[in-house]
Amino acid sequence: MKTFGTLWILMAAVVAWPARASAQTIEELAAKYPNNYAVFLNYNRDTRIFLKDNVPQAETKEYIEIAVLDDKANGLYNKYKVFHGSFDELKELEAYTRYPDGNRYKKINVPEIKTQSSRSSGVFYDDVKESAFDFSSLVKGAYAVVNSTEYNKDPHLLSPFYFASYLPVVNAKFTISFPSDMEIKYNIRNDGQQKIKVKEDNKGREHSYEFTANDVKHLDRFGDAPSMSYYEPHVIVQIASYKNDNGENVNYLRNLDDLYQWNYAFIKNLDNTKGETIKHLADSLTAGITTPKEKAKRIYQWVQQHIKYVAFEDGLEGFVPRKAEAVCTRRYGDCKDMASLLTAMMQLAGLDAHFTWIGTRHIPYDYTEVSLPITDNHMISAVKIGSEWIFLDGTDPGCIFGLPSNAIQGKQALIAINEKEYKVERVPVIESDKNAVVDSTFISIADNGIKGRSSVYYQGYFATDINNGLMYRDARDTRDFVKSRMGKASNKFILGDYTINNKQEDKSLVNIQADFHVPDYGKKVADELYINLNLEKFFASSVIDTAKRKVAMENDYHYVITQYTILDVPETYKVNYLPKNFNLKNDAVSFDIQYSVQGNKIIAKQEIRNNFLLMQPKDFATWNSAIKELQNQYKEQVVITKSN
Repeated sequence: MKTFGTLWILMAAVVAWPARASAQTIEELAAKYPNNYAVFLNYNRDTRIFLKDNVPQAETKEYIEIAVLDDKANGLYNKYKVFHGSFDELKELEAYTRYPDGNRYKKINVPEIKTQSSRSSGVFYDDVKESAFDFSSLVKGAYAVVNSTEYNKDPHLLSPFYFASYLPVVNAKFTISFPSDMEIKYNIRNDGQQKIKVKEDNKGREHSYEFTANDVKHLDRFGDAPSMSYYEPHVIVQIASYKNDNGENVNYLRNLDDLYQWNYAFIKNLDNTKGETIKHLADSLTAGITTPKEKAKRIYQWVQQHIKYVAFEDGLEGFVPRKAEAVCTRRYGDCKDMASLLTAMMQLAGLDAHFTWIGTRHIPYDYTEVSLPITDNHMISAVKIGSEWIFLDGTDPGCIFGLPSNAIQGKQALIAINEKEYKVERVPVIESDKNAVVDSTFISIADNGIKGRSSVYYQGYFATDINNGLMYRDARDTRDFVKSRMGKASNKFILGDYTINNKQEDKSLVNIQADFHVPDYGKKVADELYINLNLEKFFASSVIDTAKRKVAMENDYHYVITQYTILDVPETYKVNYLPKNFNLKNDAVSFDIQYSVQGNKIIAKQEIRNNFLLMQPKDFATWNSAIKELQNQYKEQVVITKSN
């Protein structure tokens, strides 16, 4: 067995390349994939489930073979990583390149494999490791190979198999084998073209499913797209039940009841409301308060302000919350710890609060369709006040009480009532009117452009964004942040004095006021002055290239932005031309631009209303049509003429 994390001796043994049945030559592959320098020729996983000590265990072998179609692959695809952790222990790993040498191939092992902790954005520490190495000699006609074996200690956590990757996949195969008296369920996702073929083998004492797909092309990634789980073809497998050594049928992950029992085992022994510190704190925070909602709000805001979020995941610590008393004393914790403290303190205050598992919008599954641990990646607290469930995420310091964090909108929440009872509730999607920006900008003609003052109110998730954006900034960084928010008209925008005020105690309404100057804005021709009052052109560059983009577009939340731009017409000028009003509405978005004159002022009102969280490719044409109409309207200018 080869071990990982050690220095391998560089070898260059001359070997013959084994013949493949119906193998495609490098030239044939290059012709088939003309825009790629390399492809995954074989992308295989073989998972074998067995019983050990009367419980399911699993072993997974992977074989990855990359065919190099062009010398330009060298330098692009040399680096490779194999990820593993405490639940998926890496037992074997070898990696090498076979490169052409005349009529034969030479084999060269990777010179070194470095194993270290894998750093994830937003996670202080977790137990995921990465074994990284560099392939040598990725010249045209070479093949890079990775062979690995992992021991899956807990098959509750088996990973889905994705048939697509960052390169086209010529041949993909996933095989899962298991004892004949074990029941395995599978779920094929995102396979509208039915490229995935399933073969079942029921012979003997071991059964298997084999899933294959050919010529799976990767889809381009986009920063505003959802995770690949939403659109890449993949298969999810789960152990529904098995027979133990006594011949008894044992449910494992057959349904949501089984998942809940597995989850609940991580919290049932917490005994979480004991502790003088949290009892005294809960009493002091809610003293004199009679309404349950205000009690919950006080406790939530205290946790937001005093407990620092630190993601720390190590083995079972990724699943088991720490006791509330310890979290309160340490003043830091991860999502489970914050949920632990919130739930305990609210229960001590007499509130109907519960631990709650949930998946962020990064995960496309519902508990009622995929009752597996992969459906959630987060824990919060849920409190029932009257008939309303309020979902409290302690990890978001700027989140407003009563609004769920925007990352869990629309998701199913699994609420732990007691050991036997749970609730599945849908987190609401917050309507656009609660996430609003109202911008009033007053401008006048300056010697070399325009000058003015803006007063902008941010409500709901916009207010959360502002408060989170201002957190931990010094004076210079704060000014840069304000400029990025208040900038308009052109890139010559010059920010003057400004003020920032939270208009509500819970920071649900933020107001920024700022003076500004924009040189060279507007155009003068003879006695006429042309000014575009659409100082901010939303979606001006948002036409989707439908030839390239085949994946959905994601939005953080529904919202409405209303802008009033008021131009003070100089005494020596009169209004000569106002653009026509414009209105457009579809299911995803609506635009409304209106112009009016009141006394010596021209008022342009622009309202943008965004009504989607996820826009599918089938709706791109409608979106593009609307954006192109809006872009034409953005060219319109008011004209004022100097009086005689």
